[in-house]
Amino acid sequence: MNAKPRESKPILQLTNAKREASKVQFDDNYLKVPRALLQAVRKARLSANQQDVFWAVFEKTCGWQKEFDWVCNEQICELMEREPTKSNINMISDTKKLLIERKILLQNGKKIGVNLVLSEWENPNLIGKKSQRGNPNLIGKKSQKGLVSNPNLIGNTKETITKEKINITPLPPTGASVEQGEETSSLAKPKSEPVDYEGVMKAWNEVFAETPIATIRVMSDERKRQVHRLAKNLRSQFGNYSVKAFRDYFADFWQQVASQTNSWYLGHNPRKWVADFDYLMKPKTFAKTVEESL
Repeated sequence: MNAKPRESKPILQLTNAKREASKVQFDDNYLKVPRALLQAVRKARLSANQQDVFWAVFEKTCGWQKEFDWVCNEQICELMEREPTKSNINMISDTKKLLIERKILLQNGKKIGVNLVLSEWENPNLIGKKSQRGNPNLIGKKSQKGLVSNPNLIGNTKETITKEKINITPLPPTGASVEQGEETSSLAKPKSEPVDYEGVMKAWNEVFAETPIATIRVMSDERKRQVHRLAKNLRSQFGNYSVKAFRDYFADFWQQVASQTNSWYLGHNPRKWVADFDYLMKPKTFAKTVEESL
């Protein structure tokens, strides 16, 4: 018998049908965001948590044509798609305080909103540059003391922070000799403000209150030396080492570790070690916090 061979059917039925990808429609529940506001947010150098909180407040206020509205931390948690745990609530509360201090968000009683006057926003990364470049008061004081005014030195005043004295001897033109008796110009080291150690301790205890990170009660000499060393890093990064600069650093560290699931810094490690004052005073910890690489 010449029976026809059966056609083998594949086990898997492959089809050429393509699923239609859902595409976002601009006319479907959209929010109007001014281009200038987007640019301001980029220039503000906000951390990931700060951006999440900012846009959550924006959606709850400007998204509903409101200048201010009552927005609780639980609502922000929901928009950030995070569980309303105690650590997340504290993180959001600290983040709102920082954004309000920088005048990016405004508070009206118990209501909160976005500050649409973008020129009022404060950028801590520009504080040092503003104090070092084009400061007429700084240049005026130097000229009154008889120092040589050199426009090429403007903007390089950061070097005078760590040097006791800089002697500048101008080079004579080719073929000319330096006149005898010419005085050597120098730049005197500016007086630095003392570190507010008690204010730093108070800022630490306020930021880390009711968190796994221990508060401190005594500002010992060793801790003062640690604070003094860290003040140099704050001055280099932000242009000052005020209590607010320390507070912002502490709050930024807490925001980053609190957003981590089972954070290594909060005891989720073999030694059950928790970050403490000594650890945050280390330059490496400060650098990781600024770079958001904890």
